[in-house]
Amino acid sequence: MAPAMTKTSRSPSSSRPRAKRVMKISVESPATRGYGFMLDDGCLRHWAKIIYEEVYGSDILSKMTAKEAEEAIDLGLAVAPSVILQKVYRQFPRIPRLRRRLALVDPDEGRYVVVLKDNSSQAALSATISPEDVEGVRKMLDLGEQKPRWHYLPQW
Repeated sequence: MAPAMTKTSRSPSSSRPRAKRVMKISVESPATRGYGFMLDDGCLRHWAKIIYEEVYGSDILSKMTAKEAEEAIDLGLAVAPSVILQKVYRQFPRIPRLRRRLALVDPDEGRYVVVLKDNSSQAALSATISPEDVEGVRKMLDLGEQKPRWHYLPQW
């Protein structure tokens, strides 16, 4: 008679630290990967409104019809990505200046990545960005709980 087999269930041990995912990023010029925050259409529209009001006055949109205000915000969308980046660099001067600082990653959805570092060179890849600056950028852009991560950068 064969010995009885017992099943044991393995539950994850809470005393062991969770394994971190390792991603190998190689140096390439031009950059093919960028580390940073994703800006979606909602974020860009929010900033387009802020930028429009900074230029024309804080109460200008409230004096417009809904259609006029929407058209004004649409105009602001054209400059919002570059103005956002200018504001980020002004407020956080320790963030490295890169050639591809803002990357359009999805033209259909209007999604951009604010690139804090990339793989265009060894210096850009190994740039140190303080956690305070990263957190400050996240809060400034009002990105909620979004964490920066590595994104593929399309070659347009």
